[in-house]
Amino acid sequence: MQGFRGALDFCRLKDLGFNGYSFTCCNRRLGDQNVWVRLDRGVATVEWILHFPTSQIHHLDAFHSDHKPILLCSDSEFKHFYKKGRPFRFEAMWIKDKTCEAVIQEAWAGHLGNSPVQSFNQKIDMCQVNLRNWNRTSFGHVRNLLSKKLKDLKWAEESDECSTNPSRIHQLQNDIEALKSKEECMWKQRSRNSWLKEGDRNTKFFHCRANRKNKRNHILGLSNEAGVWVEE
Repeated sequence: MQGFRGALDFCRLKDLGFNGYSFTCCNRRLGDQNVWVRLDRGVATVEWILHFPTSQIHHLDAFHSDHKPILLCSDSEFKHFYKKGRPFRFEAMWIKDKTCEAVIQEAWAGHLGNSPVQSFNQKIDMCQVNLRNWNRTSFGHVRNLLSKKLKDLKWAEESDECSTNPSRIHQLQNDIEALKSKEECMWKQRSRNSWLKEGDRNTKFFHCRANRKNKRNHILGLSNEAGVWVEE
């Protein structure tokens, strides 16, 4: 380690610091053998830091790996946005829930309208309403649930529950695995890429495809008449 510190000093590299949990690596062992350390970090010269003053290192969450990924980006790039008021779409991930079929059957069993066409249209509308309500009250918002479970797992790991309550860690990991499967299906549907199999674990690829247009249209800031860049 002394030789490594000497190399950093010789190259005049400074630690960029970090945002998030203090440690980046866990040996994934339970009980007293559980160890957390900060092995992963970003360094840069003073000149680079002055050229990119808003850049920071973010410690991201990891589920499968024993190393937390680190992300170097500016604060403006770390912001995300989603469009609101989207039209109703049937979610392919709903099929993974056994109660979805019952919701559709209940909406379709009613006798509505004076003609077959009118009855068909009203059943479609009723099915949409029932699925919206079921999604909100029973199925839940996958991204929100996954985010909550990941935060619970992060808190449990940082609270040393790997040693004191390993069964809760396993339960949270199983819940996250199921939610990630639904999330993967959701982003695959939004990306409109049907040539990859659902089980290929390409959630991030589907996510990038679905959000590429949003990123291309997103305006990070404007320059005024004096040529000064003003961020939003």
